Amino acid sequence: MADDDATGRLAGMKRDQRARAGKDDALRQLLSSGGQTSDDKLATVKVVQKVDQRRVLSAVRHLLDKDGTA
Repeated sequence: MADDDATGRLAGMKRDQRARAGKDDALRQLLSSGGQTSDDKLATVKVVQKVDQRRVLSAVRHLLDKDGTA
């Protein structure tokens, strides 16, 4: 019984990790694609902000901290 529960939980954790990794890869590819117009870049930032708000806030905080020390 305990092995079945552990196996099920492990499978669920792996599934969640794969889902997050796929989303992260898609966002990374979207952000790194070059040759975009400013409208495309703005749309990309809006998409990333909707999908991963914590990462955007962290990046902005890092940017502001970096700017304040210069």
